[in-house]
Amino acid sequence: MGQRANLIIVSNDTYDLYYSHWCANTLPKDLFWGPQYAIKFIEMQTKVDVSGWLDDVWAEGGAVLDLDNKKLVFYGGEDILFDIPLRNLFLSLMNKTWYGWKIEWAYEGILDLASYVGYPKEKVLTGRVDDIKDLSLAPPEEKNWVNTVASVKFSDNEMLLFPLCGEIEVYLSFGPEIVNKIDKSYGYTSLSLSEWTEGFPVGGFHIDVTEKRVEFWHANNIPDISKQLVTKWSDWKVREYYCDYESQVRSTRGLLQFHSIDRQRLLTQLRALLLKESSNPLDTLSYIVKQEAGAGRTVEINPYALRYDRYDLPRSVREEILEYAVDSL
Repeated sequence: MGQRANLIIVSNDTYDLYYSHWCANTLPKDLFWGPQYAIKFIEMQTKVDVSGWLDDVWAEGGAVLDLDNKKLVFYGGEDILFDIPLRNLFLSLMNKTWYGWKIEWAYEGILDLASYVGYPKEKVLTGRVDDIKDLSLAPPEEKNWVNTVASVKFSDNEMLLFPLCGEIEVYLSFGPEIVNKIDKSYGYTSLSLSEWTEGFPVGGFHIDVTEKRVEFWHANNIPDISKQLVTKWSDWKVREYYCDYESQVRSTRGLLQFHSIDRQRLLTQLRALLLKESSNPLDTLSYIVKQEAGAGRTVEINPYALRYDRYDLPRSVREEILEYAVDSL
């Protein structure tokens, strides 16, 4: 139980490493208000040595705040982690509250943070083993389950689009063999995703058989994905577009259409997210422990889970900072 994160402050060409058991899902909101508040928040967390580094299984969020170069690299959250249009607007606002700083999203999660400070990447990568038995590009049973989209150019005159449910790395881990497994009857010659699902997809990939090229984009962090796929797709060109979902629109010559972006709706969503009062996870933890104890079961608790350190700004201050950022767009 927890939302674990590593937080790093770089100063004078060295870094201090911190651990939080609970902040990964609230991290965008914790950092949004500017560097002076973010530094205070990070320094409230548990300072650890290198044994406190998380790996790509346990790390659900994290940040590097580089005082020397005025740069912030981070990832985490809930809605923002998976919704690219929402995150793009969030980062635009954050560039206003972090004026003079460079803000970057860590698309490869904990690997990006480790690489930034020179910590060996093999110590944060677990080298997960593929456990894939079969593959289908059939659409999900319910239209609203669609969260991924594939496009395949079989020839100059044939391109098909596939609404899917699943993770792009699962599909692409098959390598070129995926092409031979495609049932073309599941494909569409054009596709408007708004006719399938209300939610914006979290990833997509384009396979050009004629050019032996595979391209992909994704919302969530996927450590070391390009290197893994270069191995799987040997003799193919592999290109990662990170959050640039419009790359797939270009590759499909407009046959694929994403949802239209309603900026006002996104702003309303971000206001609610940023101004919402955070609940205390220790209350939930205490409730679970009491329930388990009442059932006669012994519960062991990670000592780090008993710390929940927040730097809470008054709502009036948050509203003022947020409105300044919105007005500055």
